[in-house]
Order: sequence, then structure tokens, then C-alpha cells
Amino acid sequence: MGPSKRFPTTSPSSSALSLNFSLTSSPRRKSTMNSNKSIRNLGWPLLKALVCLFVLFEIGSFLLSARSDPHPVSSDKPASQAPEPKFLSDQEVIKSTPEDPADWAKSFHRYGLAEAQCTSEFSDLFKDIARAVEHRNTIGHVQPKDLDIGWKEEGAVRAMIYNQKLFILESKINDGFMISRALGTLQQIDRALKASPEPLPNIEFSFVVGDLPDTEHAHHTVWALSRLAVDEEMWLMPDFGYWSWPLDLVGNYEQIRTEIKANEVDWAQKIPKALWRGAVKTNPVRSKLLKATRGKKWADVQEVKWKNRTDVAAGSASSAMSMVDHCKHQFLIHTEGRSYSGRGKYLLNCESIIFMHKREWVEPHHSVLVSEGLNQNFVEVERDFSDMEAKIQELINNPERAKVIAHNSATTFRDRYLTPAAQACYWRHMIRAWAQVSFTPKPWVLINGEKKLRGVPFETYVVQALENTIKTCSVWKKMSLQC
Repeated sequence: MGPSKRFPTTSPSSSALSLNFSLTSSPRRKSTMNSNKSIRNLGWPLLKALVCLFVLFEIGSFLLSARSDPHPVSSDKPASQAPEPKFLSDQEVIKSTPEDPADWAKSFHRYGLAEAQCTSEFSDLFKDIARAVEHRNTIGHVQPKDLDIGWKEEGAVRAMIYNQKLFILESKINDGFMISRALGTLQQIDRALKASPEPLPNIEFSFVVGDLPDTEHAHHTVWALSRLAVDEEMWLMPDFGYWSWPLDLVGNYEQIRTEIKANEVDWAQKIPKALWRGAVKTNPVRSKLLKATRGKKWADVQEVKWKNRTDVAAGSASSAMSMVDHCKHQFLIHTEGRSYSGRGKYLLNCESIIFMHKREWVEPHHSVLVSEGLNQNFVEVERDFSDMEAKIQELINNPERAKVIAHNSATTFRDRYLTPAAQACYWRHMIRAWAQVSFTPKPWVLINGEKKLRGVPFETYVVQALENTIKTCSVWKKMSLQC
């Protein structure tokens, strides 16, 4: 709230004097008295308004504190006694022998594999990078003007890598939702740089973090989370979720992987149904999914509505499910969202069978999807899901074949191409490939005779982003639980 305002006040005695004096005063003094009276009459409504605002602010603060409590207790019901948490050792949960220190150098849990290891283990993951390089060799190398982000109102960053450090040159990130995406992307790049056992080239680049990178498909040269086939100038980068989502139901990528593995059960113990949860309005294919599965015994498909960008609406709380709980089902359905959907990489960490409709939007890991044959690792269906029931029934009737597909999926994605090592390798491979078809940046700028490095160091940018987020969280946003 802004600074408090002072309102005119009078004591009872002075009021009486004013009243008595006005009986014999001149017209001019009558006018003065009437003016003071008007001010007093105006002051009371304003004072009441301020009191109301203060009460609303206190209510908002209470609601915020209630939201921060993961187990709020209703006043009209006795609080149930929560079970005492039981702490378990790693051996009790994972039930495997600790990793041999000698194997750590080649472990897929590491972000620091050497370039030769990356190429040997994950070459099939880099196919879209090779496509992008070939396209630039055809149309010409990247020039500084190609990196302009003036066309993008929100969700774009221009950055530079110089001497293994990340600098932000220009940032068009103001929306809180985009801030978390941009930071998640930059954190991944910084992690890949710091973990690299070999030096990486100096480059300058731009990236966008929105679901729809270029709605006009105007052939902008940017790194993007996904692209259509016509967007040949775009380079695919890993999803920001490989760092973390700002949702309790999703969260940190490595945490999800670890918990999925700890809670994974045998195929026969999984629920023999096809599961899907999500917002329906983001893509027409989702409405078609609900229509195709309505009333089907083999399907558990429900809409989840959101109160805001991070919280599920109260009416959907019972149907919302964590990513770990998804893995309890034999069949999982993945659909596109506003464009791509970041959920796919989490589902592919389950040892279940993923059903995907024919896709329009491309993601980096799509190059290792196999829809048929001995190495089949997912099931592809039509965009209207008209053939899904027949394919599900076929797998229900042939559990041995189903187990093979689920196992292929887990070994392909969970154990190799969606591991921490694969993600860092992808970033470094893209940085090296970009340097081959792009200009060498000029990292210095001369200002008043003083040489300064361009941009803002990544570490400083993170701190500034957090400061700005706090400053822009208004009283109203706090009261309406938007921040």
C-alpha cells in the first residue's frame, strides 16, 4: 500500500467554537466553514476505504500462508494424526548395489561425459542438429542480424558463450511463467558448460521459450523447444523441464526419475488401463481423446482443470496425479498441447507403453522413437484415436508382446536417451555444431574508452530476475494468489 494520507481533524471544543462563530460571521467565513465541513465529509469515506483495503490485505496474507501449508486443517473437522515419516536408506529403496567409483566416468548419471563418449552413446539423438547444420550450409551461415529478437514481444533471450561462461545480451522475459522457463533453460546451458571436460567454442545465439516459438513461421533463426517441419531455421533445444517445472505434481527432472525408479513395479502389478490426465482446451486432439475413450473399460481418461498456471482447480484435485503415479498403469497416453507437450519425456521414464497420436510438432528425442518392429518402443495411433481401442485390446491379449515394448521403451529412453548425460551431451553437441555454421562473436564493447564485456553474467542475471519477480508481485496479485 502507498503512503498513508492525513485527513483534517477537529476537537469537540473547536467544532463548537466554529459553529457558534459562524452564526455571526461574514459570508466569507461561512464559505470557509462549509469548505472544512466538505473536507471532513470526504475524509470519512476515504478512511473507510483504507480500512477495507487493510482488511483485504490481511485476508490475502492469510490465504497465502494457507496455500503454503501442504496439509491445511479445516476448523470444523478434527485434525487427523499424520503418520510419522519413516526414513529409509538408499539400499532399502533402490535395492541395488552402489555404483562402483570406477564406473562413474562413463555413468549416464553424469553431466560431464567427454565428446567421444557422447558421440558413441547418443549419436541417434543428434539427428535434428545434423539437419539444422545441413540447412545452414545450404542457405548460408548465421549472421548477427539473424539473431535479432525484436520481433518477439515476450519469451526471447539473446546470449553469448565466451571462455566457457554464459552471458545474457538481451532479455525479453517479463511474464512470471516465462521467467521460470528462461531460467530453467539457462541453468541447463550453464550446467553443460561447467561439466564439460573439454573447452567449448565461443558463440552468440538467441532462443525462445514459449510453446509457439514463431506464430507467423517467418523463418527466424532461433533455438526453440519444438518446431513444425516448415520451421527449418529453428534449432531444437532440450525442454526447460529437464531442469525443473514450478509444479509440485512435476518438479525437478532428476528427482522424478529417481522416484519413478524407486516406485516402479512389475508389468503384472500395473493397472491394465490407458491413463491420461490434462487440460482439454489446449488442443482439439484432446477433445477427440475424451470422445474416443468415453465409457471404455480399458481407459482412465479425465480432464484436469487449472486454477492458475501452477495450481490445480479444487474440482480437479482428486483426479490430478503425480508423474510417479502415472507409472502404475500399463498404458499411458501422450498428446500434443498448445504445440508440443513437455509431459512426454516424463512418461517415457516409466516402464509402460506410451500411446502417441501422429505428431505435428518435433522434439529432440523423437529421432529415437520406433513405432514398429523388434525394437518398437511406443505405439502410434491416428490423431482422432479411432484405432487406439483395437491396438490396446491386442496388447491386453498379448501380454508378452506388451512387456517387450514397455521394456524397449525403458531401456531406450529412461536408461539412455533421456538421462542427465544425454541432455548435457545434446547441449554441447548443439553448441559445437552452431559454431560451425555461425559467426565468431565480438565479446567486448568500448564505452568511454573503457573495455567491458558485453551483456550480463548468467549468475548476475539469475539474481536480478529473482529481485524483479519479487518487485513486480503486487498486493493484488498476492491477494489473488497469483504470486
